[in-house]
Amino acid sequence: MTRIILVTGAAAGIGLATARAFAAVGDRVLLADIDGDRARIKAQELGPGHDAIGVDMADPAAIAAMINGIAARHGRLDVLVNNAGRIDGGTAVVDQTPEGFRSLLALNLDGAATAARAAAVVMRRQGGGAIVNVASGAALRAIPLRNGYSASKAGLVALTRNHACAWARDGIRVNAVAPGYTRTELVERLIAEGRVDPAKAVRRIPLGRMGTPAEIAAAILHLASPDAAYVTGALLVADGASHAYGGSEDANVIRGVGPVAQPVGAPVIAIGPGPVGEALATRLAARGVLTVPAGEGMDRHGRLDGLFNIDAEAGRPGHLDRIFIGAQAAGRIMLRQGHGAIVNLTSVLGQLGLPEMDGRGPEAAAIGMLTRTMACEWGGSGIRVNCLAAGPLAGGDAMLLPRIPLQRLAEAADVAAVADFLLSPAAGFVTGSILPVDGGLSAYGGADIGE
Repeated sequence: MTRIILVTGAAAGIGLATARAFAAVGDRVLLADIDGDRARIKAQELGPGHDAIGVDMADPAAIAAMINGIAARHGRLDVLVNNAGRIDGGTAVVDQTPEGFRSLLALNLDGAATAARAAAVVMRRQGGGAIVNVASGAALRAIPLRNGYSASKAGLVALTRNHACAWARDGIRVNAVAPGYTRTELVERLIAEGRVDPAKAVRRIPLGRMGTPAEIAAAILHLASPDAAYVTGALLVADGASHAYGGSEDANVIRGVGPVAQPVGAPVIAIGPGPVGEALATRLAARGVLTVPAGEGMDRHGRLDGLFNIDAEAGRPGHLDRIFIGAQAAGRIMLRQGHGAIVNLTSVLGQLGLPEMDGRGPEAAAIGMLTRTMACEWGGSGIRVNCLAAGPLAGGDAMLLPRIPLQRLAEAADVAAVADFLLSPAAGFVTGSILPVDGGLSAYGGADIGE
């Protein structure tokens, strides 16, 4: 069945790139934008079956009419991408008018909330769906003269968690992507106006470059796909690790060779032991990717494109040390070749305050920060490092099941599918990120589900 996708703010930039990404995999895309004429031109460029809607995303009545119209015409709505938004005009807090502040919130936050609630009604009726909110790195770091923008995007991240937990039992997953500096038409205009200095911006990005709209679209596409079936309430940061960087010097430092393009030929991925590793190896083998056991000799084929760093004894003391040793060995190889990707697998317990987990939780949190440190140290050589924080696996301890919004434990294939994405070129601007694959466990703050 062809999915029906609604992308707001789709006439340009990340929204347009996202529409193109969904169309490329065979989905039917509806491009919504306040500039309806431009959206219609772009929809026509995508080919037959795609359509456009002119809509003001700050107008609740217009949003409701749009969603109801989609349901009436297509009978369903499978994915909503809340991308519409705008930035501040560079106004200081003391000079900002209440009306100006409120108008920005009406679009960036209230409009997204209204669209999500209307879409959820349709998705609940059909048995599920996916919502992806486009937040911003400004939700994580305060930016002077962007008071309303930063506030609205932080609110959008919280809204993502709220909706994910509220609608999980209806089969609706809700996640967010936080792009960093991305060379959209908007950013190009800000550069031309002298409001953004690209050299200064890049100095804060360990990966040494801005992202592309297509890279952000790839992250959105993944979160809306079946491969992210166990991801909800999560924030995927795609910013070249700028959110992770806390140093006082330039972030982009080349400590080895590179960065260089990944060489042609079959990629080589080293994989740690266990059921999740086996599930990933099966996925990769189906695409002709060569897999080798992690550890000594993992560069035996003259290249190492990725490492899925799994600790076979994750529940025992020394988990942090073993992850460090595995990543360090791969990092030495990748620094010599100038490219590569590492995914460190740990537990979501590092994001939970559970008194009975006072050993495993701190180690998991330490692995998250270690991941960010590696991403910042090695980004200049084109090496990406991310952390996958997994919830409890099926067949293991079900103690936390009553607090998981999706109401099931993770399967090895759930975790492997997300690792596959993070190791792939599609995640090219994602590094220094900690992505929970936990069914919404880390987002949930209420009583046990069902109480």
